Amino acid sequence: MEDIRVAVVGAGRMGLTHAENLSHRVRGVKLVAATTSNDDRAAAIRQTCGDLSIYTNLEALLEAEQLDAMVISSSTSAHTENIVECAKAGMHIFSEKPLALTLSECDRAIVAAENAKIKLMMGHVRQFDSGHVEAKRMIGEGAIGKPLVIRSISGDMNPPPPSFADPAVSGGLLLDALYHDFYLSRWLMDDEIIRVYTEGDALVDEGVRSVGDVDNAVVSLRFAGGGLASSFVSRTTRYGHDLRMEVVGDQGAVQIGYLRQTPVRLLDHKGVHHDTPQTTPDRFGDAFVTELQAFVDCIIQDTDPPITGTDSRNTVAVGIAATKSMQVNTPVDV
Repeated sequence: MEDIRVAVVGAGRMGLTHAENLSHRVRGVKLVAATTSNDDRAAAIRQTCGDLSIYTNLEALLEAEQLDAMVISSSTSAHTENIVECAKAGMHIFSEKPLALTLSECDRAIVAAENAKIKLMMGHVRQFDSGHVEAKRMIGEGAIGKPLVIRSISGDMNPPPPSFADPAVSGGLLLDALYHDFYLSRWLMDDEIIRVYTEGDALVDEGVRSVGDVDNAVVSLRFAGGGLASSFVSRTTRYGHDLRMEVVGDQGAVQIGYLRQTPVRLLDHKGVHHDTPQTTPDRFGDAFVTELQAFVDCIIQDTDPPITGTDSRNTVAVGIAATKSMQVNTPVDV
């Protein structure tokens, strides 16, 4: 079949990453357009991807272009409306996580995709990372026995601007930044999270505090089968973009992640030195390509998306419960 015609909604960090990969690294697809109302971002996407058609909003894009699929990288608060409109237009949809800020909005997006009979795939990039894939295989083959406990770190170097940190836009630290850890914990344990307890605060950044969010938090989780997890999330790991997980079983453990970007270390009289990943695209460059290829392939081969809207909805439920727990200072059932 001819290459799938696709556009990208939103030209922030993730939108630019997806646009570049669609233009240069993903097979069977042609990036034809993008949306942004920011002139600098429009220039950046054209510099990376060529002379694309740039529209200021989704409505203008849908009126002007004939498309097969859409990659949605807008703010989380706009996901549901964008998904509904693209589904009505008959396009297959890849959406960045989380699906929405509320369960009712998740349900609205899922129903819209089902009614339109289009494919809706969520952007869970870490599931396509080679380390997480291998850990999943090891656990499934019994290499660590029965998985019992998960420990995770999810750290960004610098807080986002208050306009993004605003929980009304992003969902807040727990739903935005710890979302992947919630999902991966469910995936690696092959079990559902039933209870959470959160402690968090704005310990560093006044901008985050000003919009009612926190910049550091620790979440304890309980699984239906009795397993446990402890997740630390931070907007202020100044030393690098720190993403690590460990799954401990009754016969061993598996550790996932690294804190060195370039495979080289400098040893001198001051100690041992190496660089670190600075951003999510730095850490998961290959995985971003692999997940988009999986999206394109499921359209071409007419197969189910590997990660569905329901997968995201179940993870959003955990994030909402964790946020509520922090607010009421008590454990909350999911």
